[in-house]
Amino acid sequence: MDRLLFVDDEPFVLRALKRTFELEGFEVVTAQRPADALELLQKGPGFVVIGSDYRMPEMNGAEFLQRARELAPQSYRLLISAVEEFHAAVDSINRGEIYRFVPKPWDRDDLLTIVRGAVDDYHLRRNYQEMTALLHSKNAELSTLNKNLEQKVVERTHDLIEALVTALDGRGAEAVHSRKVAAFSMRLGRELSLPDPELTILEQAALIHDVGKIAIPDSILRKTGNLTPDEWVEMKRHPELGYRMLANIPFLEQARRLVLTHHERLDGKGYPLGLAGDQLPLSARILHVCEAYESMTGGRSFRASRPPPEVREELARCAGTQFDPAVVSAFVRLAAEWEEIGRAAVPAPPPEQSLANLKASFLASR
Repeated sequence: MDRLLFVDDEPFVLRALKRTFELEGFEVVTAQRPADALELLQKGPGFVVIGSDYRMPEMNGAEFLQRARELAPQSYRLLISAVEEFHAAVDSINRGEIYRFVPKPWDRDDLLTIVRGAVDDYHLRRNYQEMTALLHSKNAELSTLNKNLEQKVVERTHDLIEALVTALDGRGAEAVHSRKVAAFSMRLGRELSLPDPELTILEQAALIHDVGKIAIPDSILRKTGNLTPDEWVEMKRHPELGYRMLANIPFLEQARRLVLTHHERLDGKGYPLGLAGDQLPLSARILHVCEAYESMTGGRSFRASRPPPEVREELARCAGTQFDPAVVSAFVRLAAEWEEIGRAAVPAPPPEQSLANLKASFLASR
């Protein structure tokens, strides 16, 4: 029987998790203190999945998952925490290499799917390790299996990005901005014949390009008036902050380089590095144009939105200084497509359930 370990300082949360997964045939062990959970990891048989809250006395979830990784590197780690603690997800990714971030309150079916996926991956990896030892001579078979495993890591990385973007949207500062920028960037990248591997990196970067804004105070992000010079200095730190937040995530290494450079200008007057011309990869120049277009047409709390034709004129006017003329030219050629692409990029809102329906659903699942 697969063993799961959950750590949370709230007893009712642990009871809910224990009841949910025992009904699905798992052995569930719980601990209210991270120290007790670490003791279990030191002396007990292995756990397939380890799930932890973030905000706990004595030790936070990021610290616990980092220690858990050292004691049980084969286990899959989940951070189960409130959306408001989005920075906790980034902290835990960097320190504990978590498998997924699960926002509270969780959806029961989504949580079951995530844990089952982790269990499946755990056994797949174990099988892979056993086959490596037994079938070392069968290089062709091992090569195929390795490619499949790498693809699963890529897929899980995409799922993780989606969870982070959803949490960022939930903060309400610039909801769906990143999703629109990603859709614009993919279309423009194809128009400019960007190879498929580079398109994948571009999409990842576009989805998380503003992740550094998590570290920017709400007083600046949600300000309704003009930003002061000091506030602009703080706002302009977000590309570097995002780059540093995404460290130690191998499959996002190339994407985070675009996160760092998405506000660089062709003439070298951008930030934070002041790169210019060919120092900027084509992907960065594409992302810069798409981000600027969505920012101006979508508006900000401190700046009203502008009509698309006016924004396209602004892009054309700044071609050769702020923007790459070839990228702007391609963007303008596709003018008729952007409205529909932007509309399609916005996900449908999840269905709202009344408390009565939630209660009925909960009781029916027992």
